[in-house]
Amino acid sequence: MTFAFDEQFAMFDVTPVENQFILEYLPGARGDDVRVYLYGLLCCYHPQKEMNLDSMSQDLGLTREEIMDAYRRWERKGLVRRISDHPPAWQYINIKQKNLVSGDAVDPDYTEFYRVIESSMDGVWNFRGSDIAACYEWKDGMKLPTEVILMLLKEMARTRGKNFKIRDAEKMAVRLAEANAFTEEEASVVLSSDEAAAAGMKKILRIMGRRYAPSEAQTALYRKWTGEWRFTHEAVEEACAQMGTKDPSLDLLDAILKRVHEQPGNASRELGREDVLEATREREEMKAIRKEAGWTGAITPGQEKLLQQMKSEYSDPDILMIAARECGRKQKDPESALKLLKSWKARGFSTREEIEEHIGQFREKEEFLKQVKSRWKSRNVEVGERNLELLDKWENTLGMSREVILKAADYATDVRRPMAYMDVLLERYAEAGIHTAAQAEQDHRQHAEQYREMKNRAAGSPASPAQYEHRDYSGKQKEAMDQMLRMMEENGNA
Repeated sequence: MTFAFDEQFAMFDVTPVENQFILEYLPGARGDDVRVYLYGLLCCYHPQKEMNLDSMSQDLGLTREEIMDAYRRWERKGLVRRISDHPPAWQYINIKQKNLVSGDAVDPDYTEFYRVIESSMDGVWNFRGSDIAACYEWKDGMKLPTEVILMLLKEMARTRGKNFKIRDAEKMAVRLAEANAFTEEEASVVLSSDEAAAAGMKKILRIMGRRYAPSEAQTALYRKWTGEWRFTHEAVEEACAQMGTKDPSLDLLDAILKRVHEQPGNASRELGREDVLEATREREEMKAIRKEAGWTGAITPGQEKLLQQMKSEYSDPDILMIAARECGRKQKDPESALKLLKSWKARGFSTREEIEEHIGQFREKEEFLKQVKSRWKSRNVEVGERNLELLDKWENTLGMSREVILKAADYATDVRRPMAYMDVLLERYAEAGIHTAAQAEQDHRQHAEQYREMKNRAAGSPASPAQYEHRDYSGKQKEAMDQMLRMMEENGNA
């Protein structure tokens, strides 16, 4: 006669877990270790025919090695006993039974470690057995020597008090392992650095109105600022002051310092209070320039780089603001401000007064050119740099008065390229000695037919052969007209 549960019984049954395991061992255990222990416990109460390490690995989503490591850790804590290596097999030990048997069933190395920590930290640290088991993982997994672990625990008790949390100590253990601090001397250097970082962050928190000891994450943030980013403590305090008192936060402080750190040339040197002040001044300059120019949106790294390029042209912030104002007046993009500064530098302007005088003259010429262009129907009155150069040529090189220039503008009506036509016409006036509006009118009456034909050709409407047969272009008159037409072709893009 045989008896057995139905194969589906385990699905609807329960697996008892001792409260002593939950209270004593679970808090300090790794998550995967708990999964392995509970799954194995289930198999103890509900054995399966084909249960082995491979099927357990598949069910839990862990590798064979991860399962073996978990059971070795439980073995050191005395909750399981290895009974076979090939194939791997363990017996679960009842926790009440474990407390009744001798310590011979427990890993002797772990027993000695437990004894050293317990005797050294008694009265210094309010620990539980699971806490020492967690410390042993630093020795076993991180390869930290017992004396280094003991030094770490004493330092935690000194700086955090008797009730420090084992997870905070574990973060420091990871730091020691990552720094290859495997001797007491090496560990002392790392722990001293950490103590200085904690003290520095505590000062920063107090400036922000927070009266509590910094967490490990906050201390790590301070280490990044003063170690990796190479800020002095005074620089960090200055950045803290830049936040104001309205809504200070460590995230905002980190962002301010990151912006200073990432500026060209700052990543490779120590950064002090003046570096933070300079970066703040530059950011305020950029805000003012953006406002003056009418640029919207967040300040981008490209705009910060642009400001550096602008300052390489002119160090006077007033000149930078003038360039921004001119760009804003014409609704130009940020790059235009740099181009404008370069053009002023090319003209030899070195002071704000020289630039403002130039701008005043520029605007006056701009208004005059708009007046010129307004005489043409359906013409864009926008004034470009090329047109300003032409005006400068007409006035200063050819010596033409604005009265004569406006008269030439009247004669350029209905021409496809009126500015080019005016340029050719005014050059002819200069050659003929025409410098008054009356002289220009007389010239126009005398050569009305020839000018009309020139306008037709400039407008893209060539004259008929009959017209050419009745025109007298002999001598200087023909030469002048040919020259005008050639010049118009050369200046056709004006």
